[in-house]
Amino acid sequence: MLKAIVFDLDDTLYDQQRPFQQALFSVWNDPAVSGHVLTDLFKVFKHMNDRVAKLETLTMNHVFSCLNDVLVKHDLPTLTNSVWLAFCDRYHAEAEKISLFADIQAQLPLLKDHYELGVITNGESNTQTEKLSHLDIQRWVKKENVVISDEVGLRKPDPRIFTHFNRQMNIQPKEVVYIGDNFEKDMVGAKQAGWHAFWFNHRHLDMPQSDFIPDQTVESPSELAELLQAMSVTNY
Repeated sequence: MLKAIVFDLDDTLYDQQRPFQQALFSVWNDPAVSGHVLTDLFKVFKHMNDRVAKLETLTMNHVFSCLNDVLVKHDLPTLTNSVWLAFCDRYHAEAEKISLFADIQAQLPLLKDHYELGVITNGESNTQTEKLSHLDIQRWVKKENVVISDEVGLRKPDPRIFTHFNRQMNIQPKEVVYIGDNFEKDMVGAKQAGWHAFWFNHRHLDMPQSDFIPDQTVESPSELAELLQAMSVTNY
């Protein structure tokens, strides 16, 4: 029987592409940019997001280079580092305005009555803590139920970060479900740790070749909300 529901943070509890898009268009509003270009840029940024938090020159230059590679692939002119730095500043400002997916937020009060709720996220401590604060997540998730990779020295998909949560909560792996958008980090990591795993595939990605299969797959916030609502009535 499940005792806890644990969420990924970035692009699971909130729409991470929204602040990305707003920040990018504020410094580079090129009408030639198609949805495919934006999607590809976001994929690269999202993949590297937890390394972007600290504005270290070498790290940032590497990120900018990878983003420019996407533009080259689409036969678009690259952007200067000064433009990318302006983008990063704006992104951090936009990240202060993030909000929970409304459909998911509506289910949290009900879930809280039936389960322990938690968060496991990769990233730098201050950055991820600020995001959680902006989302007002403490209304439903106890502080001790939040695990940030920077604080424990473990990163998803390392199954030990999930095992750390088990020890901290004194619950068994089979008693927890993890919900996340990243197949490799979230699904594979959780399944390797013996957890149930629900793939929140709202970016409509292809299922990778893997030895691990999610227990459930949903493709929109409303679908996830329906699943969570069912779990608040009948234990998974």
